[in-house]
Amino acid sequence: MVTKPPKTRDAEATAKAIADAALALIAEKGFAALGVNAVAARAGVDKVLIYRYFDGLDGVLSALAGRRELWLGPTEPTDVAPGPYGPVMAAFLQRYLRALRANPLVLRVIAWELIENSERVKLLSEARAKAIRQWFAEVRKQAGQPATGVDAPAINALLIAGVHHLALREVSAGDFSGLDLTRAETWQRVEQSIEALMNAVHPET
Repeated sequence: MVTKPPKTRDAEATAKAIADAALALIAEKGFAALGVNAVAARAGVDKVLIYRYFDGLDGVLSALAGRRELWLGPTEPTDVAPGPYGPVMAAFLQRYLRALRANPLVLRVIAWELIENSERVKLLSEARAKAIRQWFAEVRKQAGQPATGVDAPAINALLIAGVHHLALREVSAGDFSGLDLTRAETWQRVEQSIEALMNAVHPET
């Protein structure tokens, strides 16, 4: 008896269900919960299909890594209006902060890459970093030049690190350095401070 290949639509739906199941497990329980059996059970499919469509669990993660919207949310670089360097970079950082706070998967990846050096964590961490670099490069095309004598890459790195830490602290502790991160007005203050810092370092000329 000849087995017919699955219909393209069914195959796509199954592959999506597998990828979505892996995402859900990482977001809810971390990388320790990730396994072929767990993903198959969550997706409601036979684990054989994970090997058929992705050649194993690492293939699932590689497929996920290519989805930029997972790391940065639905915003696009064109959502940031062209203008001087300071306001454009501030808008980028504000949008990135919002995307982080809305994305438990990314927060899991950031937290795990600080404490674990496994190949799977590296894969997703590198994919996240690549997506941010690409998004940043596209936004950068819409900005003017940074202020003369200012080490813009170092300042950007410091602010991105701060954004990461505050987003993680919201989940882990709810406060940081006297800031109540459970309150919406606190995050408004943080975003306003990002803008103030960027504009102070890169005043319009």
